[in-house]
Amino acid sequence: MKIAAHFLPEDFPDFIDCVRLAEQSGYDRAWIVDSQMLWEDVWVYMTRALLATERIQLGVGVANPLTRHYTVNASAAATLAQLHPGRVILGLGRGDSAVRTLGLKQVATNKFAEVVPRVRALLDAQEIETEHAPIRIRWATGEKVPIGIAATGPRNLRLAGALADIAMLQVGANPAAVRWAVEQVRAGAEEAGRDPDEVEIATFCGMWVSDDLDESREESRWAAACAANHIGDVMQRVPDHGMPEELTRLVAARTQAYDYYEGHLDSSAEHTGWLTPELIDDFAITGPPDSCLTRIEELAACGVDEISTAYLNNKRDQLRRVGETVIPALAAIPA
Repeated sequence: MKIAAHFLPEDFPDFIDCVRLAEQSGYDRAWIVDSQMLWEDVWVYMTRALLATERIQLGVGVANPLTRHYTVNASAAATLAQLHPGRVILGLGRGDSAVRTLGLKQVATNKFAEVVPRVRALLDAQEIETEHAPIRIRWATGEKVPIGIAATGPRNLRLAGALADIAMLQVGANPAAVRWAVEQVRAGAEEAGRDPDEVEIATFCGMWVSDDLDESREESRWAAACAANHIGDVMQRVPDHGMPEELTRLVAARTQAYDYYEGHLDSSAEHTGWLTPELIDDFAITGPPDSCLTRIEELAACGVDEISTAYLNNKRDQLRRVGETVIPALAAIPA
């Protein structure tokens, strides 16, 4: 079982210090948000984070093919992979805050499905045919860059199973919801003729380890608020979504609109005020170390390989606490 930390590209000295601390504390991966209107440039921050660390893998969480052409993202990832072999991951998605803050729509799933194989081929130093011309990254060496796909709804979860190295589940931390999502990923892999075991499962959620459960929940409010946005979108676009009640009840309870500029991914934002403790717990791992480890074991039994937690800028005590109380016990938890 891996554990990952997500960071926002802002307050650079603090960001670098916390990524270093995550590495020292035993985190396997650090993911950095790509949202150009809300935070600073992800590739600049990722470059500096790779230079400031030695072991931890760094991933973009996640890029999209609308605000940057897919060849630009592929070139950036290939460049860093040559400089830091084995440490670079390219997370891809259809576009959330990076796109919505511009008043634009996400990339359609069928169009996104065409982009991902092209990115993989370019990273593998292959030439591909496009509607305009044959293209390749002239200098690429084929250095391995795992591709992650972020997904909430059934279509994109199945697409992740078909195309990704890492399926990045954005369905929270309730075992019933995660089990449903893992089933979608595995079905997508099988439909594509892949071995489902080849697809790594990362569940993106809040996590706050503390003996004070109220504190844990307060620090994790952002996760449910953000998830309501994604789940509501799926429910509106995909009538036959088949999502379990553990996901849809969040949207049924929502009373406030989400405001990206007012406080995206911020637990103190006004638009998190409607959340109950039970709803927060559906989307975060909260409480004392033993309680958190119990939930992690439950998620491992669902097929999860990575607990991907956020957001940890300036959360030094939490990074250390996880490193001291949770990470040493993860080796005993089989995925």
